[in-house]
Amino acid sequence: MVRAAMQNLPNEMPPDASASPGNGLPGETRAQLDQVFQWFNDNVAKLEGAYKDLGVKFDKISQELEEKNQKLEASFSETDRVENQLRSVLESLDSSVVMIDTEERITLFNRSAERIYAMKPEDALGKSYAEVFRTQADAHFPLIETLRHQRNLLGHEKYWKIGGGGKPIGYTTSVVKNRDGKVLGAVEISTDLTNIKQMQNQMQHAKTLAALGEMAATVAHEIRNPLAGIGGFAGLLERDLEGDDPRRALVKKIVQGVSSLNKIVSNLLVYTRHMELNLQRVDFIEWMEEILNYAEIEIAKENKDIAIARDYRFERMEARIDPEKFQQVFLNLIFNAIQSIEGKGRITIRADLDEKDFLRIAIIDDGKGIPKDIMDKIFNPFFTTKEQGTGLGLAIVQRIVTLHGGTITVTSEPGRFTRFEIRIDTRGSVHG
Repeated sequence: MVRAAMQNLPNEMPPDASASPGNGLPGETRAQLDQVFQWFNDNVAKLEGAYKDLGVKFDKISQELEEKNQKLEASFSETDRVENQLRSVLESLDSSVVMIDTEERITLFNRSAERIYAMKPEDALGKSYAEVFRTQADAHFPLIETLRHQRNLLGHEKYWKIGGGGKPIGYTTSVVKNRDGKVLGAVEISTDLTNIKQMQNQMQHAKTLAALGEMAATVAHEIRNPLAGIGGFAGLLERDLEGDDPRRALVKKIVQGVSSLNKIVSNLLVYTRHMELNLQRVDFIEWMEEILNYAEIEIAKENKDIAIARDYRFERMEARIDPEKFQQVFLNLIFNAIQSIEGKGRITIRADLDEKDFLRIAIIDDGKGIPKDIMDKIFNPFFTTKEQGTGLGLAIVQRIVTLHGGTITVTSEPGRFTRFEIRIDTRGSVHG
């Protein structure tokens, strides 16, 4: 209709035709054209309003999206922070943390798990728990049992086989669920109990020795006076006998027996009585050389072909010790080493400082060694493999080292070597 009206427009319009779209047209056409322009103007106005509303809504939506993106980024950052923090905590734990999913595959294996189970994370993660540990647990898998039966286990122990040996492990297992109660897997937290078991055994051993010491001290005092009488009368008897009297040999055996018993009683009293330390700061190397002089005299007296090697890792090492009592420690260990070597051999004295400034001294000999079946007994009072031994030498050695706040350990391979290692704080500390 608009096109038909426009075709009817004259070729030339009056000068004022622009003032009204219908000027110069028939009345009906002009009315229709006015109506069309009115409709056009109304719709243009509506479109402009709609466009403005759309712009406002677009800006609002863009702003909301920006805010949500910022919140989402903040949430991701917080999640990463919490995840990194959790990972750091898990890696810093002294306990092993191992987690499996619902398909019994390992999804978490922290650094302590690597240490306790002697296994790298890449050899465990993503693999079947039973497959990974099939050779180490006697087919007993508490973590899998927890997952399958939905039953937590608290404060249990197991013996874990690793290589040719094993270790006691304390463990706790728990089912892992999300907020909705859906099971995600199970987690096991475990701890190597080897040191704790050793400490428990040492405490029990110490209690036994303390009770034994109290009894032995009482018995020693009761024995010493009669021994003195027997020795005195035997001496008088020996003096009254003629030099060629065959009974003198018997009397000498009595005197030797009394002397041996008196030595045992004296050592027993040394072991059981309260010991005071006279701590002094000494140059360890200079002090040790004096002891080795005594050792070389003993080697010459025994007529043995034994060399003493020095392996001092530093030119000067100081320690705060009781020189007299620690001399007893090293003379005992070195004399034992001399006696263990039959024929030609070597004794090495090695001294070093570890990363914590503890002084480590090792006495190593290539003698006959210590049988494995008696290794855990050598520090027990009265335990000896020597015919003339009292069985108190190493017990006293251990006590003196312990009083200095140190430790003494022994490793040996029969027929090859024996190594005693003493570790003490260079600052010196007394532990009664």
